[in-house]
Amino acid sequence: MPYLHKKTRILVLALFFLTFISYIAQIIAFAESSNNVIDYLNYLTDSEVLTLQTEIDSIKKNYRLDVVIVITDDTQGKSSRDFADDFFDYNGYGIGSDYSGLLMLVNMQDREMLISTSGRAIDIFTDSRITRMEDNVISSLSNADYYNACKTFIRDVKNYANAGVPSGQYRVETEITYANKVSRRMKSLPIYITALVISLGATLILSLSSKGKVTINSGTYEETGSFVLSETRDDYIRESTTRTRINDSSSSGGSGKSSTHIGSSGRTHGGSSSGRKF
Repeated sequence: MPYLHKKTRILVLALFFLTFISYIAQIIAFAESSNNVIDYLNYLTDSEVLTLQTEIDSIKKNYRLDVVIVITDDTQGKSSRDFADDFFDYNGYGIGSDYSGLLMLVNMQDREMLISTSGRAIDIFTDSRITRMEDNVISSLSNADYYNACKTFIRDVKNYANAGVPSGQYRVETEITYANKVSRRMKSLPIYITALVISLGATLILSLSSKGKVTINSGTYEETGSFVLSETRDDYIRESTTRTRINDSSSSGGSGKSSTHIGSSGRTHGGSSSGRKF
């Protein structure tokens, strides 16, 4: 009997130990699998984060796009756009050599949200698509329904990723950083110097070759009185009107445009130009 009790105690301890190890493994696996949903304010439950991460993993696998959601009330003194760009760039996000992906920031410090894109995501998520995504998310954020806002964002990401790059898509660099301005000016400096040297040389040669006053004028080769205007007349022949339709793509919102800028890392980003209040 004592031997049986001892065996039972060992079995119970073994089961307890295995359960504890399994629990720790689940926690570690959950932490590793939820690195695309960063909720510093604990607005989302663990099960909600896991559900969102599962959807993101599917997008990463099927569309080769990294998707990140960040909820915070501390942007470290940066604007929402700069914080979103830096968070994506400096935390190892992005798939492929062009770091394709996008990030939605929920900035509770300023109560605004922002979407930042990178790589292929810049071409897929044009300005007009970003605006529609913001419109779809903002109402849920205003009602403090953060889980539904995240689900809506991921749903839109999947829909547009499936649709691909829209026809006529193009990029427009809307802002050049101070560093880029200096770089461009430095690159163009030799051109300015060359042009200045040529112009100064040409001026010097012309001034040296001029040895006297110019005496040639309109009367040099014209016989006096040889040109007389005797009659003037205006003949009206016909009227012709041409109509041309102007196709102003800017008035339609430029649905194919993806506005871009350079982040502090030197990478190109697209997405929202500024935070959207809620």
